[in-house]
Amino acid sequence: MQIKGNTVQALAIGLLLALIPISGNAAQKVTAGAACKVLNQKVPYLNKTYTCVKSGKKLIWDKGVLVPVAKPVASASAKPSASASPEPSASPSPTPKASVVPVATYPDGPTSFEDLVQNYKGISYAAWSKSSAVIKGAGDSAPTFKAVTGPNTTLAFKNPASAFELVSRLYTGYESAKDLTVLSFSFNDRDWAVQQMKTIQTNSNYQWITGTACASRETCWGGGVFTDEKASELLVLTMEILDDNHTTGTLEAHEFTHVLQQNQMRGPQPWPTTGNWPATWYLEGHAEFSQNAAIYYQSFDQYTKNRRSVSDGLFKDATITAQWIQDFLSSKQDSSWFSKYESWRQYDVGGMFVEALVSIKGPASTMEVWKQCGSGMKFPDAFEKAYGISFEKALPIISKAIALELEHS
Repeated sequence: MQIKGNTVQALAIGLLLALIPISGNAAQKVTAGAACKVLNQKVPYLNKTYTCVKSGKKLIWDKGVLVPVAKPVASASAKPSASASPEPSASPSPTPKASVVPVATYPDGPTSFEDLVQNYKGISYAAWSKSSAVIKGAGDSAPTFKAVTGPNTTLAFKNPASAFELVSRLYTGYESAKDLTVLSFSFNDRDWAVQQMKTIQTNSNYQWITGTACASRETCWGGGVFTDEKASELLVLTMEILDDNHTTGTLEAHEFTHVLQQNQMRGPQPWPTTGNWPATWYLEGHAEFSQNAAIYYQSFDQYTKNRRSVSDGLFKDATITAQWIQDFLSSKQDSSWFSKYESWRQYDVGGMFVEALVSIKGPASTMEVWKQCGSGMKFPDAFEKAYGISFEKALPIISKAIALELEHS
């Protein structure tokens, strides 16, 4: 619709007047008691609201009711004046503190044979932490091997190669055999395993399977390593008993340590050990330490738990004194030694001996002893070359430290 000029001007003026707000004060002046016209009418005036009430026959404005004045809301940036009294505020709720997990602390470890006894409480952690650091810092070093598994056998530890690699990293720089076969079997495959061992190593002591490793279903436990004249190695594992030692990788780590030992010696292992071969307590104790340090390199608690579980009888035997340990850890291990001592002590006492060495000089030093023996040295000479102290001087020190560990554990 089109609107002409005068009409537009009139509408504009009317609209402008309609938009001008009229305050209550200007709209109507109210006086209490004055006449009003509409009953119950409410009119705001100044700071009160007045109501038209009936008084007798008349309508008048009442005294009015005060209208509360809203306080202005200060902006976020507004600051109270210096003279203003601040409004009391509620005390702020305390910010909840994050729970603090206490950091475990361990006793200082030894730095040499001179303070080994003084710092005997720190031997275990020092050995574990040095081993863990080596494993974490080493590159991949998975050994190559041929796996031969019984037709009715299921591996108790599904990935033996991972255990082999951890031990290889623990002793980085000390090579495995270039020709390694891993033979795994359960009791139902025992006869099959005998035939396999005959085939893999023609001149091997295959009777070991039925006579020692797996004489019965209840005793089909453990493993062994065999080296032939060509330096080919056979690692044999039984899969019948499913305890922690067979399901965590410690058995595989233990036996693979023997693979490295024998490879440093460059030939078959005699039993009992003779010539330049270290005593069996060092051979088995070394593998016992390795299995725990390798498999549990990420947890000292787990390392300690397994170390203790496989050596529980040792910690409970009050007859094992420093002198007993010193006599046990003889470098001259003749046939009478085996009739005098319980065979299992080779593993746990020997393991604590190796642990003490690792706490001082790290895991590589313990494999270096094997390398030096492989070059033709006798064990005491190889020990002195690796540690800078004679075995005869170090032995009573280590024995006393181990005795204190047992006494106070």
